[in-house]
Amino acid sequence: MPATARPWWRDACVTRRASLTPASDATRRNVEWWDNAVIYQISPWSFQDSNGDGIGDLPGIIDRLDYIDSLGVDAIWLTPIFASPMDDLGYDITELREISPLFGSMNDFQRLLDLVHDRGMRLVLDMVWNHTSEAHAWFRESRSSRDNPKADWYVWADPAADGAPPNNWLSSFSGDTAWHYDETRQQYYLANFLPSQPDLNWYNEAVRAEVLDCARFWLELGIDGMRLDAVNFFCHDPSLSDNPLRGDSDPLPHGIDPDNPLAKQIFCNSFCRPETLDLLAPLRELVDQYPGVMLLGEVIEADDSIELAAQYTRGDKRLHLAYHGGLLFHERMSAGRLREVVGHALERFGDDGACWIVGNHDFGRLHSQWQANEANYPQEFYRMMAAVLLALPGAFCLWQGDELGMNEARIPEDISPQALRDPFGRTMYPRLKGRDGSRTPMPWSDAQPNAGFTDAEAPWLPIPEAHLRCAANGQQANPESILSHWRRLLHWRRLQPALQTGSTRLLDLGDSLLTLLREDSEQRLLCVFNISDAPARADLGGFGALVPAQGLGYHDRAGPVVELRPWGVLLADLPPGPSL
Repeated sequence: MPATARPWWRDACVTRRASLTPASDATRRNVEWWDNAVIYQISPWSFQDSNGDGIGDLPGIIDRLDYIDSLGVDAIWLTPIFASPMDDLGYDITELREISPLFGSMNDFQRLLDLVHDRGMRLVLDMVWNHTSEAHAWFRESRSSRDNPKADWYVWADPAADGAPPNNWLSSFSGDTAWHYDETRQQYYLANFLPSQPDLNWYNEAVRAEVLDCARFWLELGIDGMRLDAVNFFCHDPSLSDNPLRGDSDPLPHGIDPDNPLAKQIFCNSFCRPETLDLLAPLRELVDQYPGVMLLGEVIEADDSIELAAQYTRGDKRLHLAYHGGLLFHERMSAGRLREVVGHALERFGDDGACWIVGNHDFGRLHSQWQANEANYPQEFYRMMAAVLLALPGAFCLWQGDELGMNEARIPEDISPQALRDPFGRTMYPRLKGRDGSRTPMPWSDAQPNAGFTDAEAPWLPIPEAHLRCAANGQQANPESILSHWRRLLHWRRLQPALQTGSTRLLDLGDSLLTLLREDSEQRLLCVFNISDAPARADLGGFGALVPAQGLGYHDRAGPVVELRPWGVLLADLPPGPSL
């Protein structure tokens, strides 16, 4: 693109910023920016390297802010950028108030924050408060004796009578015991993830006070939100009761692969405890002192993550948003399955608090979900799913690269476990594929070494040849690319009152169709999705004259009966009238 040319999306961005505040109307729901936000998740490791060490960093993100702005997203979520040994890509922290030199400096962070705000976007930081690194000064003191000032800052327990761990709780990263013996204290400590990630004791008031101080530090710097890692892990059963075993008829938790050893237990004592809900109140009270700041919780590995996530957002003493694993199922996508998930979320959340994910740094990519390899979904399917995700009520987290249509990088079957960067992947190899495949660097250019991600000889994770075909430079000027499609949808979404402040109803127009009615006082929007690889007919005669959305590449005409092509979409304004 010539340097003097004005990108087509610039005018759309101006319109988007002007529309951030909903029009005042007494009949509208009172919404905040996060209620229906699209949050772009970035792993600094893999976004853009600016200093040639093969690892992405904060200055690299700054260099790509125009690209992020062009998408039409509302906020950026950064995975952890704090001081860490990086045993788990930064989710093992040694200092919660320091930027890791791997990613840059505090000055880099402040510049990024200012530039994000200049573009009308928000910045959300990933806060890891369930555990620390074993190298953290708190844990070094805690493990030094049973009577030091921080002795009770972590979860410690005496061995069972035979010297074994105190109960049957399993690590989410190994499927083996979550307890690890410490010779100095002659006790076990709890680590729900890596052994080098000991769990903090949230029943300790001093620990909770430190968490509040950490939150206050970043709030004072001006961040717009905090994503709480593994929030449903914060509390455990104080009596240390065993987890019950899962029966053959018990459903698997959302996002848990049937081959995962965790599938054999019901998680009700090691985590997913009701005590956590009450302990969130002081954090919410603190955050509410900073207008326009939100709390987003990660609720995972629960038997019903939709129900549990809804509990985490109920009332005004918990979180503003919580994302769940409702769309992380292991069978092929179907209209019936999608209606079930959406209906369940509407019953539990209503129109507030829900946050949707499909792919992210833990759960793969959008283009690799729902048995994608076996189903061989065409591009039309993913164009349809983009519209579904943006029409659902609530917020949505878009994982970097999913807007480019990237598949997960294939992990070679004969790879040495030591070659994997993901500790979960190394531990579970070859039973489970791990997470390296969804964490590979962004492909910016198909004409530059390392896809334009780094000037180093090699990036921290290899970039597959197939990802060069998804490179951003090849999609930028192509109006038919999946990147252009996401941009059009995201900018269009910002201008639809019904998608910003409206209520939601599920309608029944046919077995293969997912139909949503989104409506507020200014707009009634009918969203019809054909979740099948065969044409589908929909009788729309009872809706009156429809005005389909133009320029999105979907169905642009609608009569009394409309025929949707396989994986087809109809987005249409309805005439004013009573709710159906």
